[in-house]
Amino acid sequence: MKRQRDDRRAGILAVPLAMAIFAVDTFTEVEIAVAVLYAIALLIAARGLTRTGIVRLGCGFAGLTLASFLLSHWSDMGVGSALRCAVSIAAILITTFLLERDQRSRELLVQTNAALARSEKRFRSIFEQARFSLWEQDYTAVRSALDDLGVRDGADLMARVEAQPGLARRLTSLITTTDVNDATLELLGATDRAEVLGSLERFLPPDDPSMCLILRALVDGRDRYEGRARLIGLDGRPRTVLLAIALPDDDVGFGQVVVGVVDITQREKTQEALLAAQAELARASRAATMGALSASIAHEVNQPLGAVVMNAQTCLRWLRRDPPDIEAAAKAAERTVRDGKRASEIVQRTRGMLVKSAPRDETIDLRDLVRETALLLERELAAHNATLRTDLAADVPPVTASRVEMQQVLINLMTNGLQAMSEARSPVRELAVAVRSPEPGLVSLSVRDRGAGISEENLARLFDPFFTTKADGMGMGLAICRSTIEARGGTLTARNHADGGAEFDVVLPAGEGAS
Repeated sequence: MKRQRDDRRAGILAVPLAMAIFAVDTFTEVEIAVAVLYAIALLIAARGLTRTGIVRLGCGFAGLTLASFLLSHWSDMGVGSALRCAVSIAAILITTFLLERDQRSRELLVQTNAALARSEKRFRSIFEQARFSLWEQDYTAVRSALDDLGVRDGADLMARVEAQPGLARRLTSLITTTDVNDATLELLGATDRAEVLGSLERFLPPDDPSMCLILRALVDGRDRYEGRARLIGLDGRPRTVLLAIALPDDDVGFGQVVVGVVDITQREKTQEALLAAQAELARASRAATMGALSASIAHEVNQPLGAVVMNAQTCLRWLRRDPPDIEAAAKAAERTVRDGKRASEIVQRTRGMLVKSAPRDETIDLRDLVRETALLLERELAAHNATLRTDLAADVPPVTASRVEMQQVLINLMTNGLQAMSEARSPVRELAVAVRSPEPGLVSLSVRDRGAGISEENLARLFDPFFTTKADGMGMGLAICRSTIEARGGTLTARNHADGGAEFDVVLPAGEGAS
């Protein structure tokens, strides 16, 4: 308001100034370009004028300059006076052009600031009214710390985190929360924003790997990160959440990184209850199946075993006669052998149904099998706070096998790796699965974990039936895996990786017709 009054006063002052300039230029004999002073009057009046007003006033001053020249030099017009008039008009017009451009730039700046203010207002409205959790965080300090460390890429960062257990936690403490919405307060059980603002470290469990993955995305220069994480509320209860972080593409934006958080804790509990019910149903089904199978085996085997006993007793009776009836005893012994073979065939047939079940062979691309299995084990990966890294080479020939059997082998190896990392409390829980063709006609599948590895005394017995290092294990998983692979002409071996953890390698011959 005060500025507008000052602008009006300046415009009023320009009027007598312009009249004085016109009088001096017209009615005095001063041999200088007095009309140039119109530029000063134009500068004074421009503060309260629009772009159109500035142009009109400038043209008016130029007209006054020309009129003054004609009135004062009509009878004795010379080259010097005409030149002074031209210089004055040029100065007035140039000043008019510069003032008009300055006014246009100022109007554009005002419009831009107004648009920015409206955009900020809309953003704040969305930020505050969103029914899911939104955070504003400052990543400037952690980005500077990563630059000071000289981290080259994400793989270099993960190697350093594994070598220095406290590094990830220190980097996490540098991320600060600058603002949150009401949904975030509800998520964390807070009553005031001051309880949430500050370091992010206090809301993350010590063993949660999500922060390492976020820092890796930051180092790799990605534009966003999406993943699962765990948060600890102010009440101490854990929450399972989905994160969506928009990472900026310039250094300026790291001071205001927006993080979207969706609480899926209840959904996870529902899934866990469903899985528990399914497991209980499976156990009941297995118990019922084993009961029926036991009754069937007892019924089928009881008859030939009874015949074996009866024939053996008959044979003894014929041999004890005086004289012994050798021919009758031999026939009884033959019947004993026949019934014994029959009992053996019953047992073998039952074992075949349990172990082999006449699998149907098909052509399998192990790379597709890895992708399918990764989807099946997504829940287990999340439950163990682990990530899956796949290395699927190009031009890998297919293999001929039962898809169900091969998938069960892969599930068994991957599940063992996840359990090994959880038991060892590995800081970096990464399961690596690779499919390659080491040489023509062969396909290899490797599964590597970041656990504690396999002790030398257990390595030799690892594939023995009923050998297990788990408290609740049966010791049949790896034995069945090896028998399945060897039945296809392949090999299954285990070793300790040079960089830590265990690695299982499956080598199979390529399918018929594969190059």
